[in-house]
Amino acid sequence: MDSETLRTVADLARKRAARGCSGTHGDGMMRLGAARALTQLAVDLEISASELERTTGSRRRRN
Repeated sequence: MDSETLRTVADLARKRAARGCSGTHGDGMMRLGAARALTQLAVDLEISASELERTTGSRRRRN
């Protein structure tokens, strides 16, 4: 998976977390803490994307 895809999925997770918390009635997933989990997933995906870019960039420089 490439870094752009990871960042896209992170963005989708952030949007879902924000959308779920904005209403007056949260659905079952939001009441169970899905917003927190989705936010953490987004952070983890961003870190993975950055690391992938860093390691991919260092491999290209060596070749």
